Amino acid sequence: MEKSKQIEWINILRGFTIFLIVFGHGIGYSKGLTGLSRYLSSFYVPLFFFISGYLFHENKEEKLIPFIKRKAKKILIPYFVFALLSLIPYYLFAGNIQTSLGTEETTSNNIASSLLAVLYGSGHGDTLVQNSPLWFLPCYFLVVVIAKISYEKTRNCKLKSLLLALFFLSIGGIVYFFFNTTYPFGFETALVMLFFYFLGHALKQLPMLSNKLKLIVTITCLSLGFIIHLFNGRISCMNNDYKNSYMIFILSATFSLIGYSYLFSFFKKCNILSYLGKHTIPILVVHKMPLVVFQSKLGIISTYLKTGNIFVQLSLALLMAISSILLSLLAYKIVSKFLPILYGETKN
Repeated sequence: MEKSKQIEWINILRGFTIFLIVFGHGIGYSKGLTGLSRYLSSFYVPLFFFISGYLFHENKEEKLIPFIKRKAKKILIPYFVFALLSLIPYYLFAGNIQTSLGTEETTSNNIASSLLAVLYGSGHGDTLVQNSPLWFLPCYFLVVVIAKISYEKTRNCKLKSLLLALFFLSIGGIVYFFFNTTYPFGFETALVMLFFYFLGHALKQLPMLSNKLKLIVTITCLSLGFIIHLFNGRISCMNNDYKNSYMIFILSATFSLIGYSYLFSFFKKCNILSYLGKHTIPILVVHKMPLVVFQSKLGIISTYLKTGNIFVQLSLALLMAISSILLSLLAYKIVSKFLPILYGETKN
């Protein structure tokens, strides 16, 4: 694909993806939007790993241990900080919120078990229920570390990105079918996501296509991704749950993310989405809290979000997603001025 524009359009695509994730989390209780929720779940998490793989640059000078330290600071510090901070509002308000949402979950009074769940780093079975989107970060940490090791071990291998993608497609499938249990840091999900990660890097190495051919690929892949997803249920990558078929999930996600990648390669500029794409972690770690308020504590607005007509639910869901992102970025602007380390950053 075209290299000179890759940073800008890939940031735009990443911004689009984090918006879809926030929006998708927001419509989880909207009864009229279950079909849309199912479609988004079929590709938005794989798309994040695909984008990360596309951006992966093999630095032969950086050794493994310094690499792990750098990634741990950037990824794991925000994970542990916000996983622990989220326990405070969860234990104060979770029971009342769950009643408002009409769920059957119960709030655990065992703080020790919650702390152990944070250390274990898996969102499987809602063990990170205080801020469930955080499951992504330890899983992502595993993916980038395993990718680094894999590239070093296959340095002289031709077509290594594609071969590694197929390897992890197989290994992830074996674990899913025969050893699908809860592993630390979502290891079982990381194996599957490594397929999309290396697929993204493989796509980057393809020759540039003409605009006409890119448009054909875009329409074809997006159409196939949408059609194939109809044969599956709602996906939960957090739980390594691919519903009716592992391969249907793989196929629908693959076509969708390739389609969206080629679609966004046409984008030359979109400041808003590009900005979101550069601030995915600040959005990821905070957005769940304002979403829950929208879903449960705004009276008639929360009711219409759940049971209004489709137009009302969609309009409120978009407003909720935009508001949650803005609040997440506001929190980031304030906190990062004084304690940027909470977001895995350092003062300039």
